[in-house]
Amino acid sequence: MNLLEMAYRFLWRASRNALCAVPAGRRWLYPDRALATRFGRGDAEYAWRVFHSHLRKLHRAGFTHASRVLEPGPGRNLGTALLWWAYLRARGCGDVSVVCWDVFPNADRRDADYWREMARALLDNWPEASDLLGPAEREMHAALAETVQAGSPTIEYVVCPLRSLTASTTVKSFDLVYSQAVIEHIWFVDEFWEAMARITASDGWHSHRIDLADHGRRATNYLEMCQWPDWSYWATQRFIPGALNRWRASHHLAKVTAEGLQICSRDADVRDAIPVPRNRLAARFRDLDDVDLRTTGLDLVARKVAS
Repeated sequence: MNLLEMAYRFLWRASRNALCAVPAGRRWLYPDRALATRFGRGDAEYAWRVFHSHLRKLHRAGFTHASRVLEPGPGRNLGTALLWWAYLRARGCGDVSVVCWDVFPNADRRDADYWREMARALLDNWPEASDLLGPAEREMHAALAETVQAGSPTIEYVVCPLRSLTASTTVKSFDLVYSQAVIEHIWFVDEFWEAMARITASDGWHSHRIDLADHGRRATNYLEMCQWPDWSYWATQRFIPGALNRWRASHHLAKVTAEGLQICSRDADVRDAIPVPRNRLAARFRDLDDVDLRTTGLDLVARKVAS
């Protein structure tokens, strides 16, 4: 990215950021009706893929059960939460409840048939074979079929800031916290990890897919945000809904460990080479490890070991 292109991108992004700093401007650029979408075509397959991915990683680490589950940032993908609810019920985990938490209202659940339609779509896309479900497969299928009839799984969709979530009287210790490609969109990542550690139950589990790539320019330069000095990054991204933060894999791993979570597994997507010269990165990123700068995604499983 040359200087002229950077200048153009700065002016364009800074103008959007300035508009989003004002609630009326943010609503104009990102209206709730545009953010909130229904469970649509293809989402059932995606929900199954995400569910299987987290379940596989957790099983490898020794995960067996949970009754209270939190999913930060589900966006429109509430199907994965429904699969977890049905699976844990099928495993005999008691009164299973799932909380899905978003900062912006990305899921439109005003239709009374929302859960019924979702359960029906998940059943229609039931995988032909899954070695992960095991003996719970029949009971899980029955739980989804029950949702088609009753439409009332114990899943709560909450839209609020992080501080409101952790201050809520309904938030207790969670046995499982999982997320899919959302932590890279959180602005105050320190506060997020600290809050997640606090509300994780003793012996509770975490499973997170952290996409470190710039979604818009993944193929050409996933480190674009790391080229901006702090002041220009703030001026262009601070108030944009869903803006990418600049944390690298090493930052997340260090913070998770510092918060008392024991890392059980970590799998990274690593490119063959850094796409830009180090001297084009902002000063704070130039001394990072070579592998860290080549990492575009991180799959992380951790556990809060009882003291």
